[in-house]
Amino acid sequence: MSVADDLIRKITKEIDALPTGRYGEVIFDERWLMDFPPLERFLEPPPDVWTDEHERRLREEQVLLGCYYPMRSPGRVLLFRRNLRAFFWSLIRELRNKPLYLTPLDLKGALRLVVTKTHQHELFHFHSDVLRHLFGGAFDPLLEEALAVAWSRLQITTNEPTEWRYWIKQMNGVVYHHLLPLAFAYRSPGYRDWHLYADQARFQAALLNYLAPPKCAWLQGNGVDLETLVFGMPGGISGGYVEAVV
Repeated sequence: MSVADDLIRKITKEIDALPTGRYGEVIFDERWLMDFPPLERFLEPPPDVWTDEHERRLREEQVLLGCYYPMRSPGRVLLFRRNLRAFFWSLIRELRNKPLYLTPLDLKGALRLVVTKTHQHELFHFHSDVLRHLFGGAFDPLLEEALAVAWSRLQITTNEPTEWRYWIKQMNGVVYHHLLPLAFAYRSPGYRDWHLYADQARFQAALLNYLAPPKCAWLQGNGVDLETLVFGMPGGISGGYVEAVV
């Protein structure tokens, strides 16, 4: 079980405790929902790849959902429990402003989407870190944030079957299509540019250009499909990092 799964399990207990109506709809305590921060607070984050000297600032930061510390044997992926919980319930409050019928399955699918997109975002930073060590590319924090957001969204929206995609697909389609744009409505530099790489073709080209493997142009000139090759590398790297919920 990943740390993301453990976090989801704990917040799921809150969902299970909510009362439901005659038709299975969740009955919310609107006053309780109003206690969570505005959704916009979480949509303008600073870059979340940090070095040790940023520790104090990171601990004081109230908007980050997760962060990645670059490899120093090993890399570190952190998810922030309090902020992820607040972001999730803030999203649900926004959905309550729409004429939607929300069931416990809708909430559990939404929770899985929120935690998974953050987990995949931070894992992309780790994958990029490894591949920079392999290929020798330069770190561009704002471009990497845009690519990390685009990567996490591609992981959510692809049809490849996984356990967490199964749970996301338990949501009513109308709820899903309202939730997805809300969860990715970033406004801060870097993050907000994810739409430039929203489809796989543009993402593959941008990722290859970012990582810039040696002799890339020569290999492509000889017909090697490097875009597809490099696209298959993130997500296929095992070991080299630790992860925790803090």
